[in-house]
Amino acid sequence: MASNAWRREASGGTLEPTALVHELYLRLFSQANVDYQDRVHFFAVAARQLRRLLIGAARARKAEKRQGERVRVTLLDADQGVPAAEMELLDLEQALEELEALDERCARVVELRYLAGLTEPEAAEVLGVSPATAKRDWQFARSWLMARLSGTGPATN
Repeated sequence: MASNAWRREASGGTLEPTALVHELYLRLFSQANVDYQDRVHFFAVAARQLRRLLIGAARARKAEKRQGERVRVTLLDADQGVPAAEMELLDLEQALEELEALDERCARVVELRYLAGLTEPEAAEVLGVSPATAKRDWQFARSWLMARLSGTGPATN
């Protein structure tokens, strides 16, 4: 997960996979009261924390300079491994927050598939839905995000 996230980061980024893994480890295991139910649950929590780490790093870099560099990422079509749309990480975060307000489960599917790299069946298991439902949510979320980030979809500014 860290390697994938790091590869999507713009050149000049400060987070390397090892540093990302260390920070993620600290966040995942510094709270002794978290009881991971299974491997899939662990990856779901890790995906959420990885999202927070990447967004925090992007915001910190942007805050360092008035016109700070933004982190570029590619939203991959996980089924085919083909780049679907290029966007800024902070734009993706805003779009995910909007999607979350529209349909929280679809936003969770994006986190699980895109950040954690889970398969549709694994994402379905984490969410407690059928694989077909997870697939439909993934298809909707990808289409909605691509439309939103390309400027042809709904915008809330």
